[in-house]
Amino acid sequence: MKTMKYLKLALLALVAVFATTSCMDDDWKDPNSETSPYGNNSIQETNVVSIAELKNTYGPKQKDEINDTVRIADGTQIKGIVTGNDIEGNIYSQISIQDDSDKPGIIISVAQGGLSGQLQIGQEVLINVGGLYYGTYRSQPQLGVAYHDSSKDQNYPSRISRADWQNRFKVIGKPDASKIKVQVFSTNPDASKGELNVADLLDADVAYKYAGCLVTLKGVEFAMGDGKTTLAPEDEGKTLGYGVTRYFKGYDKTNKQIGIRTSCYAEFAANLVPQGVVDVTGVLSCYKSSAKYNHTVQLALRRFSDIKASESK
Repeated sequence: MKTMKYLKLALLALVAVFATTSCMDDDWKDPNSETSPYGNNSIQETNVVSIAELKNTYGPKQKDEINDTVRIADGTQIKGIVTGNDIEGNIYSQISIQDDSDKPGIIISVAQGGLSGQLQIGQEVLINVGGLYYGTYRSQPQLGVAYHDSSKDQNYPSRISRADWQNRFKVIGKPDASKIKVQVFSTNPDASKGELNVADLLDADVAYKYAGCLVTLKGVEFAMGDGKTTLAPEDEGKTLGYGVTRYFKGYDKTNKQIGIRTSCYAEFAANLVPQGVVDVTGVLSCYKSSAKYNHTVQLALRRFSDIKASESK
């Protein structure tokens, strides 16, 4: 009897081993570049539109609309390269992607942390956006789910749930940051390289065209680079949504504002505001609280190393 009992236990253990091995083979195919352990690998390209087409079809006039949403048709897909994520905690519950059609980009709002572990900078991704909402939050265009703020009677895109998001995207290939096309704005632009002037961002049409894109501002200097001021102290940010904006010299006045916005929870929030002339790379966004005001241009750094000593001469 004991022999039969031990034999049955051994057989059960053997079955468990095979079952576990089978699961491991399926779940760990990513190191062999067969499938990704994240997202929905069953998604197929069926109705891909460019980000530019999506924005042209569903985008309200962002410079006039402060908070609004419109539903995207079922079955619509977009494909692009990840340009921004939460790698150092500054871009929170969002990713930004852009494609090759004149560098248009878009911000996607997701209720999930640790997105940088799943979608690295330079990762190509296919996304089912049908049923989501395209719209603006304080004039900044983004994708998400519809949300109604009853206290203000306003509609705007909010965060996609974690479960819904995981079912909507498919990772394609391996990350390659060299595929990202960065639009350069310079204080001394070289037109032969396609550079624009930093001052061009004061034009709403230009600013909103590049909203959601990865851009570099060359040859700028922080107005508060005094060797004492930090990027985002919590006591300053607590009345500002726990984010602090540091403007550039010449662009730190009302109706003429360009700077970087840093979360008080970013890993580099306590770093000093850099001194001297620098080149700054970040995901561009535009905000205004009312249609009667001009837009404010803000860059969200992905990591502190996005600020470098300027290469401008």
